[in-house]
Amino acid sequence: MKVGLIVFATLLTSAGTLLAETVFSQNLKDVKVSINLKGESLERAIEKISKTSKMDFSYNNNELRKVKGIVLDVSHMPLNEVLIQLLKGTPFSYREADKNVVIFRKRDQDALPVLSWINEAILIKGVVTDDQGAPIPGVSVRIMGTQKNVSTDVNGNYQIEAGSPADVLVFSYVGLTEQKIVIGTRKLINVVLKDDDKFLNEVVVVGYGVQKKTNLSGAVDGVTSKDIENRPFPSVGAGLQGLIPNLNIGVSSGQVNKAPSFNVRGFTSVNGGGPYILVDNVPFTTDELMALNPADIENVTVLKDAASAAIYGARGAFGVVLITTKTAKSADLKVGVNTYYAIRNLGKVPAVVTDPLQVMEYKHDAAYPLYNLYPDNIRAYARERSQNPSLPSVIISPSDPNAWMYYGSTNWMDEVYKPSAPTYSANMNISKKDDKLSYYMSSEYFRNEGMFRYGNDTYDRYNLRAKADYSLSKWLTIGNNTSFMSSTYDASSYGGEGFFHNVNRQSSLDVPKNPDGSWTSTGAALLGRLQSGGRSVTRSNNFQTTFTAKASLVKDVWDLKADATIRRIDTAGKSYEIPVAYKAGPNAATGYTGSNPGWAQNDDRHIRHNIYNIYTDFHKTFGSKHYVQVLAGFNQEYRNRNAAWVNRKGLISSTLPSVNLATGELTSKEYIEDWAVRGWFYRFNYIFDDKYILELNGRYDGTSRFPTDDRWGFFPSASVGWVLSRENFFKPVAEKLGIDLLKFRASYGALGNQDVGAYYYIPAMGSGQINQILDGKRPTEVRPPAAVAQSLTWERVSTVNVGGDVSLFKNRLDLNFDAYTRYTEGMLTKGRTLPGPFGVLEPKVNAADLKTKGWEFRIGWKDGFLLNNSQFYYNIGFNMGDSKTFITKFDNPNGLLSDYYVGQQIGEIWGLETEGFFQSKEELASHADQSAVGADDTGYKFDVGDLKFKDLNNDGKVDKGKNTVNDHGDQKIIGNDEARYRYGIDLGAGWKGFDLRLFFQGVGKRDWYPNASNHYFWGVYAQPWTNVQEHNLDHWTPENPNAYFPRVKAYIAEDESELGNPQTRYLQDASYLRLKNLTIGYTLPKSLTSKMKMDKLRVYFSAENVFDVSHIKARLDPEGLDGKVYPFQKTFSFGLNLNF
Repeated sequence: MKVGLIVFATLLTSAGTLLAETVFSQNLKDVKVSINLKGESLERAIEKISKTSKMDFSYNNNELRKVKGIVLDVSHMPLNEVLIQLLKGTPFSYREADKNVVIFRKRDQDALPVLSWINEAILIKGVVTDDQGAPIPGVSVRIMGTQKNVSTDVNGNYQIEAGSPADVLVFSYVGLTEQKIVIGTRKLINVVLKDDDKFLNEVVVVGYGVQKKTNLSGAVDGVTSKDIENRPFPSVGAGLQGLIPNLNIGVSSGQVNKAPSFNVRGFTSVNGGGPYILVDNVPFTTDELMALNPADIENVTVLKDAASAAIYGARGAFGVVLITTKTAKSADLKVGVNTYYAIRNLGKVPAVVTDPLQVMEYKHDAAYPLYNLYPDNIRAYARERSQNPSLPSVIISPSDPNAWMYYGSTNWMDEVYKPSAPTYSANMNISKKDDKLSYYMSSEYFRNEGMFRYGNDTYDRYNLRAKADYSLSKWLTIGNNTSFMSSTYDASSYGGEGFFHNVNRQSSLDVPKNPDGSWTSTGAALLGRLQSGGRSVTRSNNFQTTFTAKASLVKDVWDLKADATIRRIDTAGKSYEIPVAYKAGPNAATGYTGSNPGWAQNDDRHIRHNIYNIYTDFHKTFGSKHYVQVLAGFNQEYRNRNAAWVNRKGLISSTLPSVNLATGELTSKEYIEDWAVRGWFYRFNYIFDDKYILELNGRYDGTSRFPTDDRWGFFPSASVGWVLSRENFFKPVAEKLGIDLLKFRASYGALGNQDVGAYYYIPAMGSGQINQILDGKRPTEVRPPAAVAQSLTWERVSTVNVGGDVSLFKNRLDLNFDAYTRYTEGMLTKGRTLPGPFGVLEPKVNAADLKTKGWEFRIGWKDGFLLNNSQFYYNIGFNMGDSKTFITKFDNPNGLLSDYYVGQQIGEIWGLETEGFFQSKEELASHADQSAVGADDTGYKFDVGDLKFKDLNNDGKVDKGKNTVNDHGDQKIIGNDEARYRYGIDLGAGWKGFDLRLFFQGVGKRDWYPNASNHYFWGVYAQPWTNVQEHNLDHWTPENPNAYFPRVKAYIAEDESELGNPQTRYLQDASYLRLKNLTIGYTLPKSLTSKMKMDKLRVYFSAENVFDVSHIKARLDPEGLDGKVYPFQKTFSFGLNLNF
C-alpha cells in the first residue's frame, strides 16, 4: 500500500509540474498551423483549420460558404497570421471570444464595441430546419459561455434573449452537425442543420489498417474508449463482457488475476480454440492480456466472420480481437489523471445452518444406519447448547479425556473471508501532437487486496507505456511503441479448487481453535495453512517494444509500412509449504496437517517473441465513383518458451524457504518449446459510387506445427455489400421513413486452425523415474512414443455470413444484424481403433466435423431534449447473440453417449424424467424396477420418500440401456448446458454535468446439472460430514410430502446414484440477469474548471456486480457454478477523472 501511495503522489506531483507549463487560454500566435488549401470555400477552409489547430470556431455557415476559391499553403505558421492571410480580401474578420475564434463581417465591427456596453437584452428569433426544409423540434439553442438555453417548438421556432451582438448562438441536435453563429446586428436568424458526417466518416480498425464503417462488408463490431473509460474495472476482459454481441467472455472466478475466457460466436472445435487477440498488432494470450492497462485502450474491434479475419489466416479461424491503445490527439500538451478507490464485498455466500442440534440431527439421519454418527448421548449436549449458545463449543469427550468434542456454530465463509477488502488504482497520461512529433505516455499502479482473513493474497500491477511518431521528412515517419508491464501475486501456497471446495463443504460443528489456543485439525487445515503453511509469490515482467516506419510513396495514395516487435516475458515463482500443528485433545500429541515434510520450489518461465510485418497500402478514388484499395504484405513470427522447475522436500526453516535449505529428494523438470509462422496476406477493396462494395481478403500461411509437406495453406475470402439507401430509386422511401443508411452484406471465407501442440506430429518418448528403488536409487525409465499420423494438417474453418446495417431518424437509431453458419472440418480426434498387438493407442487424425449456426444483433437509440432549460441526453442500447453447434462427422460407430456422435448438439444433457416421490409402500411396489439407476454399495434401497423415475419405454424397468444413441433406455435429452441468448443492456443519461449509466449483462437460456462433487448444492446428500445448507432442509418427510429434496440420505448424489444421475427435477435453470455496472458521475462546469486551469474534472461513484436474478436453488453465482472458485465480489468505487 505504501508503494501505491508513493506512486500516486508521484503522479500528482508530475501533473502539477506539467500544469504549470501548460497554457490553457493560449494566444493564437502560440498555435502553429500547417495547411494546404486549393480552391476551397471559406467555410471548408475554416473547418480544416479548426481540425488542424484543435481550436473552436464560430461563424455563419451560409455566409462563409459563398466565398469560394481560397488558396493558401503555409507550414508551421502562427494561427493569427494564418487567419490574417486567409481573410485578406474577404468581407470577414476574426476575434477571440470565450476560448473561441469568432468569424464575423467587417461591417459589424464598429457596432460591436458600442453595443457590447448596452445592458438591454436582444431578442433573437428564428426557425431551425433540416436540409429538406422541414422544421426540427427539440433543437437545443444556447448562448455560448452562459447557462441560457432554449429548445425549438414543434414548428422549429425558437426565441432567446442575448446580452450582446458578440454572443454566439450554438444550435445542436443529436445526429445533426452542430452550428455556431455570431449574432451581430441580426435579430432574425434562421438555421439549417445538416446530417452529422461523423457517422458517415466513422472509421474502425481492421486487419492492418482502418476502414470507414459505412464501407464494411464483413461482420465487424467493436467499442471505443467512450464505452469503457468512465467505468473502473480490473482487467480488459472484465470490462468487455456483454458489450459486443457474440463476443462471449467468461468470468469464472473472483480471483483478480484469473484470466477470463474469450470466445467469438460459440463452440469452435472439439480441441478448443479461441479468438486471435492482438494489441497494437502484437499477439497476446488471455493471460498476457491481464497485465494490460485498461485506461490505455482507445478502441476494441472484433472481426467475427471469415471474410474480415482471413487476412490473419490460420490464427483468425475463430475470430480476431483487435485492441488499439491511445495516441495523442491535441496540439496542446494534455495531462490526464484517473484514480479510484474501491471496497469489495463478497457476492453470493451459502446460507449455512449453524444450530448444532439441527445440524447433528440432520447429518445423523442422513448417515443412519450406515453410521451411528451422533448417538443420543452426543446429541444431548448439542441440545443444551442450542438452547443456550453461551455454553462452550468445545468440551472434553465423555469417552476420552484426551480428546475434545466440537459443538460449533461456525460459518466457515465468515471465518475464511473478510467482510470487505480494498482495491485502488492510479493512472496518468501525457500527450501532445504537432507536425513533427506526436507522443503519448502513460503509467498505472493497481493494487488489489484479497478477501482472506488469514495469509491474505495481494495483487500489484505496474504499467508504463511510451508511444511516439516522428516525421523525418514529408514522406517518411518513424515511430516506437514501448511498454513495460509488471505484476506480483503474493498468496498462500495452499489454494486452488481443493481449498475452495473444502471451505464450502466444511461442517459448522467444527471450530477453528481449541480452548488452549491451538488449532483444531479443521482450523489448521483451512485457516492455519493459509496463515503460516507457506507462501507462493509469482512475479511477471513483460517488456515489449515495436519500431515502425511509414513511407508515403505517393501522398495520400500509396504507403509502405513496416514494423518489428521484440517481446520478453519473464515469470519467476517461489513457493514453499510447511506442516501446520494442531491438537485433538488437551493432552493429545501434536498432529500436523498440510505438507509433511515441507518443501520449497522455484520455477522460471521465459518467453521470447519476435514479430515482423511489412506491407504496402494503395488507396485512391478514380473519377468520382471508383474507390480502389490494394493492401499486400508479409508477416513472420517466432516464439520460444523455456520453463524450468525444481522442487525439494524436507525444508529446514520457513524463515528461509530456499531449495538449498531442504534436505530431501530434489526433483526438476524443464520444458522448451518454439514455433514459427510465416505468411503473405492481401486485401482488395472496390467501391462503386459508395453503393456497391467488394472486398477480397486472404493469406498464404505456413506453420511449424505440422509436417513439412502439410504445413502450408491458402485461406481466401470474399464479401460484398449493397448500400440500398444511396440508390436514387430508394431515396424517396428513405426520406419518408427517416432512413439514413440501409446496407446489406454477405461474405464467405475459409480459414485454417493451427491450435495444436508445437510438436504434435513428432513421435516423442517420455521419460521419468520409476517408483521402485534399485541399488538405493530410483532408475530412469523411457516410455515408447505414441503413434503419430503422417498427414496431420489444418482444421479447416469456413463461414457463410449475411447481415445488414440500418440507421434511422438522423442517425439516432442504429441497428446491426448478422446470421452465420460456420463449418469446422478435419478436427483432430482419435482414429479408428487399432488391433491390440499394435501396442499403443491409435493416433489422432483429421477425422471429425461440426457445424455452428448463429446470429447476433445490436440496436441503439440516442436522443436529447430540453429539461429545465438544460439539454438532457440519453441512450439505450441492447445486444444479443446466440449459436447452436452440431456434430456432423465423428468416428463413434456404437453411438456411445459418453463420446461425441453424429447429430449431437453440443452441450446436450441426457437424463431421466422424474415423476416425484414415492409416497407409499404400495406405490413403490407397483412401480417399475429402478434399482439400476439408484442402487449403491452402502446398502440403501429405494423406499418411501425417494425419487420416482418414469419408465419411458414401458419395459417394466428404469435403466440407461446400453447408454447409446439407439439404446438409451429411459434417458432422454433433458437440457443443454451451453449458454444461449447472451445479452447486454446499456442505459445512459446526462444532464447539467451529471451522468448515469446502468449496464446489465446476462444469459437468456442455460441448463445446469450439479455434479457429484458439488457439495455446495447437494450438501449431506453427497457426504454426511459436509455442512448443512438451508435449501437442503426442504426435504421429504411424511409431514412435507411435496418437498424439493427426497428423504435425507448420504451418498445418493454420488455418480450413478439416485441424485447423481441427471434428471429433470434437479436440472437447474442457469439463465441470469446481472446488473454488471452502475455509475453516477458529475462533471464540473467549464466555467469553474477553466478558472482552475483544467479541461475537465469529474467525480463518480461506481458499483460492479450489484445484483443478479437467477433461478438456481442454491446460493451459487451463475458464473461460478461448481463452487470451487474464489468467491465473486461486489465492488463499490469512488473515482476522479482529471484532465488538464
